[in-house]
Amino acid sequence: MKTYVLITPVRNEEEYIGQLIDSVLRQSILPMKWVIVSDGSTDDTERIVILKTKQHPFVQLVRLEKKSKRSFGSKALAFRKGYNVVQNLDYDYIGNLDGDVTFETNYYERMIEEMGRNPQLGVASGVCLDKTDYGFKRTLSSLNHAVGAVQFWRRSCFEAIEGYQPTTVGGVDSLAELNARMRGWETRSFADLPVYHHKPVDTANARTGIHIAYRAGMTEYHIGTYPLFAVLKAFRRWQQSPRIISAFIRLFAYGKLWVTRAPRDATVELESYLKKEQLASIKRVLQGKIKAIFP
Repeated sequence: MKTYVLITPVRNEEEYIGQLIDSVLRQSILPMKWVIVSDGSTDDTERIVILKTKQHPFVQLVRLEKKSKRSFGSKALAFRKGYNVVQNLDYDYIGNLDGDVTFETNYYERMIEEMGRNPQLGVASGVCLDKTDYGFKRTLSSLNHAVGAVQFWRRSCFEAIEGYQPTTVGGVDSLAELNARMRGWETRSFADLPVYHHKPVDTANARTGIHIAYRAGMTEYHIGTYPLFAVLKAFRRWQQSPRIISAFIRLFAYGKLWVTRAPRDATVELESYLKKEQLASIKRVLQGKIKAIFP
């Protein structure tokens, strides 16, 4: 039987962490180890974790020191703390798991099955449904993109890319996934595996829709997105809050960094690879071979 471990970096997720724990404990195949890393939580997150998992010794809570200010690289650093706990264990797969999601009881069983069917599949996920005022709505993304909140990695692939690396404004999981594809691994999500994201997108991290769009534009620049692709992707997402304006905000944030030639988080090698990949996607759309791009 193939085995897996999970790592969950969290900070002040008292409203959602209980649902996540219940979701994992109901899995048809349980993880060998689950490390929940509290990155300076000041609410009841840690207490909830302890109460809900005290009968499950495979779950371990790791506490990090409280910080006066949290950086965008905090997720990668917190994940690394959890990874230090599991790196000497004998497992086959490793999953990143955010603190505000839930999924079906067969989620990880399916992940293991899909990895077994395709030896080239390096990282996979279900599809994300964001909570809105009108129920859950699927996030706009392509199926060759593994959702960062629930990325499930083949261990050899994760080790080959040296795991998650800290970034300037976000996009930790995107950079890792791109590095995997550049090295010849396949990445994808499965449309029949819903993952419910319970924290409303427009209130995540106390940000307004404008702030989210601005940060998204900055992230696109830092992961190496080609300018033409950035333009098309921004207008593809014009319905995101605030409607229409969000597209221009994304482009302004991207363009500001592009004009000043700000250093990118992506390496020159990765930027070159992504440019070729994105131009190929645009060409396929123009030829009518695929209907949409822009994960």
